[in-house]
Amino acid sequence: MTSTAPAGDVVGAPAKADDGLVRAYRDRTPGSAASFEAARRVLPGGETRAVTTYPPYPVVMAEGHGARLTDVDGHSYLDLVNNYTAMVHGSAFAPVTDAVAELLPRGFAFASPHPCQVALAELLVTRIPSVHRVRFTNSGTEAALLAARIASRATGRRRLLMFDGAYHGSAALFLPGSPDVVRAPWNDLDAVAAVLGQPDHGIAAVFAEPFLGAGGVRPAMAGFLAAVADLARDRDVLFVLDEVQGLRNGPGGEQGRLGLTPDLTLLGKIIGGGFPIGAVGGRTDLLELTVAALTPGYVAHAGTFNGHLAAAVAGVMTLRHLDAAAISRLNDAAAALAERILAGAVSAGCPAEVTRAGSIMNVHLDGPGQLADLHLALLLNGVYTTPRGMINLSTALGPADLDDVGAAYETAFTMVRHSPS
Repeated sequence: MTSTAPAGDVVGAPAKADDGLVRAYRDRTPGSAASFEAARRVLPGGETRAVTTYPPYPVVMAEGHGARLTDVDGHSYLDLVNNYTAMVHGSAFAPVTDAVAELLPRGFAFASPHPCQVALAELLVTRIPSVHRVRFTNSGTEAALLAARIASRATGRRRLLMFDGAYHGSAALFLPGSPDVVRAPWNDLDAVAAVLGQPDHGIAAVFAEPFLGAGGVRPAMAGFLAAVADLARDRDVLFVLDEVQGLRNGPGGEQGRLGLTPDLTLLGKIIGGGFPIGAVGGRTDLLELTVAALTPGYVAHAGTFNGHLAAAVAGVMTLRHLDAAAISRLNDAAAALAERILAGAVSAGCPAEVTRAGSIMNVHLDGPGQLADLHLALLLNGVYTTPRGMINLSTALGPADLDDVGAAYETAFTMVRHSPS
């Protein structure tokens, strides 16, 4: 499904929520209020990650097991955030916790290669046909920065073409206003052709997501990305596909479903099984540019914790348990939940739209303040989701959990419908 509702920013001031919902939330979460005030005394704004804060203050989680989280006040929530798509099997997934527990007594960071890193790289190369070599980083942002450097080194150019609403990390290079980024409207092939058709375009790479994740989970139109890739290659420009979120949607990521063969692929989130990680995968000749010992004029790439062993073993276990059957079940469950959410909105008389890519979706509301109201209403009904309306599922969510989520959305829509916001 698609939506014409405006997508929320990755970082920005959320709309003000209904005062009645705020009062109910404050009454329910005094422990979170106290924890947040303590955080503000030592952390700027009380947080260390922009998306975790929303008015009047964020719920503070104490622990998580499977599909459920527990806050510092003892309230339980069904988790639809899953650390923004990273926890595809939910919290404290036993195969991951067991594998990491076995690793830790034997050491978890060495200034040398390690078989755990090789095992994860081999798994990624096996799963993703376009990925012949892998270079690990500590985050998706770092992976995007490395890909930009590789593209510049390979082409002799430095500018990037990106799409409006896309998110490739928090580095200044990728943020609006960067002098090295040319932007084009999403799903507008003519705009891409106009940029790349200039004889002095200076573009080293086109960076694209298979769907706009932080930009509202808006999928690419049929054939759009394949056409973009063709335009790029016709003009000696690299095509970089950001699968940091999308890998969970297919055994070979979204690129397998869409029949794409990017030059470079950005990876992160699920490949670390809940631990910090990122990676660039792709053509051998491009990745060899990062190997200092073997390639003259290499791209110097280092990082104390690149390929951290806890992330490597957690990623291996996560991917081994995310086979084609598990992905199919996730995607089917997401499709059913999207329909249930829309039905709940209709029943409550609260117009809504849902956009979806695999097991990731976004609820869109038109009225000012309605998303903030919906978010607080869901928290009051035991569902933990994102302020911007993004949802992603985990394999830990069972049919009964999803029924409860659907019922909570219907109740929350009713609360929004009667809110004065």
